Amino acid sequence: NQFTYLSISDDKNLYGMYRFLKLTQKENIKPIIGMYIEFHYDLFLGSLLVYAKNDEGLKNLMALSTFIQTTETEITIEDIKKYQNGLFFITPGIETILEDFIAKKQIEAAENYLLYLKTHLKELYMGLSLQTPFLKMISYDVSSLAEKVKLKLVPIRKTNYLEKDEKEVYIALRKIQDSQFESHPDDSNLFFTKEALKEEFYDFPYVFDHMQEIIKKITYKNIFTKQMELPIYPNKNNIQSSAYLSLLAHKGLERRLIQNQKTHLKETYLQRLNFELNTIEKMGYPDYFLIVYDFVLYAKTNGILVGPGRGSAAGSLVSYTLGITDIDPLAYGLLFERFLNPERQTMPDIDMDFPDDKRDEVIEYVKNKYGKTHVASIITFGKFAIKSSLRDIARVMKIAPQRINAIVKRVTEDRVDQTDLETMRLVKAAKKIEGLPRHTGTHAAGIILSKDSLENNIPLQNGLNQMYQTQFEATDLEELGLLKIDFLGIRNLSVMDKVIKMVNLPFKIQDINLEDQKTYELLSNADTTGIFQLESVGMRRVLQKLKPNTFEDIIAILALYRPGPMDHIDEYIQRRNGAAYEIIDPIIEDILKPTYGIIIYQEQIMQIASKFAGYTLAEADLLRRGISKKDLKILEEERKKFIQKALENNRDLNVAHTIYDYIVKFANYGFNRSHSVAYAMVAYQMAYLKANYFKEFMTVLLTSVINNSTQTIEYIEELKQRNIPILKPNIQTSTDAYQVTKEGVLLPLTMIKGIGTQVYKNIVEKRNMGTFKSYDDFKSRMNGIINERLMNHLIFSSALDHFGMNKKTLFENRSLEVVGYKQYLTDYKPQTYDEFTIEKLVKEEQESYGFNIFYDLFSIYDDFKKKNKIKNIDEQNGFEIKIVGYITKIKEIKTKNQKQMAFVNITEGKKEIDVTIFPDNYQKYKNYLHKDFYYMALRKDKEKYVLINLKKMSELIKP
Repeated sequence: NQFTYLSISDDKNLYGMYRFLKLTQKENIKPIIGMYIEFHYDLFLGSLLVYAKNDEGLKNLMALSTFIQTTETEITIEDIKKYQNGLFFITPGIETILEDFIAKKQIEAAENYLLYLKTHLKELYMGLSLQTPFLKMISYDVSSLAEKVKLKLVPIRKTNYLEKDEKEVYIALRKIQDSQFESHPDDSNLFFTKEALKEEFYDFPYVFDHMQEIIKKITYKNIFTKQMELPIYPNKNNIQSSAYLSLLAHKGLERRLIQNQKTHLKETYLQRLNFELNTIEKMGYPDYFLIVYDFVLYAKTNGILVGPGRGSAAGSLVSYTLGITDIDPLAYGLLFERFLNPERQTMPDIDMDFPDDKRDEVIEYVKNKYGKTHVASIITFGKFAIKSSLRDIARVMKIAPQRINAIVKRVTEDRVDQTDLETMRLVKAAKKIEGLPRHTGTHAAGIILSKDSLENNIPLQNGLNQMYQTQFEATDLEELGLLKIDFLGIRNLSVMDKVIKMVNLPFKIQDINLEDQKTYELLSNADTTGIFQLESVGMRRVLQKLKPNTFEDIIAILALYRPGPMDHIDEYIQRRNGAAYEIIDPIIEDILKPTYGIIIYQEQIMQIASKFAGYTLAEADLLRRGISKKDLKILEEERKKFIQKALENNRDLNVAHTIYDYIVKFANYGFNRSHSVAYAMVAYQMAYLKANYFKEFMTVLLTSVINNSTQTIEYIEELKQRNIPILKPNIQTSTDAYQVTKEGVLLPLTMIKGIGTQVYKNIVEKRNMGTFKSYDDFKSRMNGIINERLMNHLIFSSALDHFGMNKKTLFENRSLEVVGYKQYLTDYKPQTYDEFTIEKLVKEEQESYGFNIFYDLFSIYDDFKKKNKIKNIDEQNGFEIKIVGYITKIKEIKTKNQKQMAFVNITEGKKEIDVTIFPDNYQKYKNYLHKDFYYMALRKDKEKYVLINLKKMSELIKP
């Protein structure tokens, strides 16, 4: 490469530091790590570039960044001074108060500012920048000032892009961030070559000598070379962690064997347990297991449901004996080496599932136990995707919104008009920023823990829930040896937890009967709405074909229902139902027989290699990993090794080749059996609760999707199909959750549009003072809390039916303005009215909920649909379909050629779809489209619908 050194100076953070260090070291370039900072000086905002000259400086730079990102007070030079060992400071030379002072001829103020800095900072330099006309104009004033205060000048060039044609993209990026940003035509933040830089600073050649003086001082030696250590678990026995882990594991094994009535298999379990414990100790992970054990124990003893396991951790007997998982790995043939391989030094990976509303409680416990500075969430960087890049740049270019949509569509479909110069300019710019960081976020599950204070080792910032957050991404942290544990918040566990508590389940969910006939009937009928992993349309078809009747069936189908192995589902079902098949060799029959000769699991590959070719399971795991990469060179190397080992075990050469080919065929398809067993357990547990406590299960499930109209409609429909009455929300008794009553399922108030958390709290607060005695009492007490729009929603959602009036009467007497004086009229009675038409009730209920529950105008058209053989959308296949639908929304746009077209939302009662009306058709029907019922023909392409023609139902069916 052409560079001997490179510098990075992020803005008040060190997000790029670790990657930059790695890349420069890889390319044999000297790295210079820095940061731009700001501080308060009198009434002004001062700024500095801060660089680390050694390892102490790097640590102080990270500490300074942490301080800036986490403090809530104003940063002062006194704060910065505390971190200055190993650091040097440069005034940025561009966009600072120093240049402002000089421009305003306030030379004394500029001098005082520099002397102030010089008094506090041991190694201070002045930056000289010449990259704008203004900076060139004041350059000699800057030089004179430096000489006067005896500070050395160094060249500064703010660099934001590498090529001249990237300036436009840089400006666009800045405008995405700040729409007010303006750039002078002569400004340039271009990366300069050494020669260009020397030419720019031709009048100030000595600045390069000062720069070299600094660079010679910079040496980074041991930063990030020392692996960070796990926290030590403080056990109550005050013994070594490995000894304490062994003690807990052996006690746990005794308990599990008695509980499972397997004491006669104690020796087998002990042999596996001791092997795992020895491996864990040799690899240095006893504290890891103890830490996980401890917070899982906390969760379980505090009534927090814990998932049965996730991923390869379910293959660990130690995890099972500690209660980290609830899956017996020996009972399900799960392999420890798939989880922790002594032949491959990698961090174990135990992901833990908790109800999504209890996850933060467990993390808070961990934070309090090990200390705030030892536990942190992990930063993520959201990237510019091509669609967001196009939209953001297009806004900066002031392209019309409707044109933006058309351009995005053409780009994603790879049919851009190469002669459209505006579009080509947009696409070129968008592709330049695609993949660049757009914003920061928080890792959905990952938390890191460290023995040493994280403040001493990595830069931090404030995260969510009063936690620190790392400035490095997860992959970087793992390279540094920091322990990451995924605490996953799972909605399905929240549903299970609430159902278990609602029905007061008479046993622990972990002790569930895995042979419950009602559960298998539910699964065979594919009544799997709301069931983890089994809810999709495709999975339901498979369940109906398979008719699962054992837990193994569920494990297998979860492993098979993925791209690739999905092709073998029918073959698997046929063989399970008696179709003939052959096993390649009797030696591996016991491995393949449970899956009818098909390799479904990764563990089967490992077991075949072990039994047929004499691999240890650890070696077999390396084989599995190697061949799954499908690299031809690796495949050939592994073949030689496999054949050699097979021959050493006296196997037939041709059979060995056949088996190796068979393994390779399924290497990409094989699923982690441990993961499949864990998922199957959650799916079965949910199915059991649904099969045995249907009404309670559906009630909790509905509450969990209260803001999702599509799922709410689907789940309510299932209740109706089971003839369970859906009860209208009641202003006197409804809450923020669906409720099971003797009469049926009572709807919550919070599903009504406009009733958010605060309005609901206000209603409950008034209700707690006494029930609403009458409609006027309700209006009087709610006056000032709800508005007329919300009053309408309450009326038409049926929440006020309790007051004994029809909706027309409620509506005509709804005014909150006159309610005050009515209470003084002792003989006042509201005027009554005849009820609204069914059409009006349907329309207004749709407005109140976003869909219909109690009023269904579609039922009026049942005879028409039957006569014309019109099925629901989901039941129709083919290129052209016909439906009876109601238009809920019309959005008119213009095409690139300024022609009008529209997108309309259409519901057929249970499902809403988006339909495109192209210009020709839109001109034909433009004045005919309203929020109304239509009989329409649509062209269907995958999940997209285009209008062919339509006619109003009111014209087809006369009253």
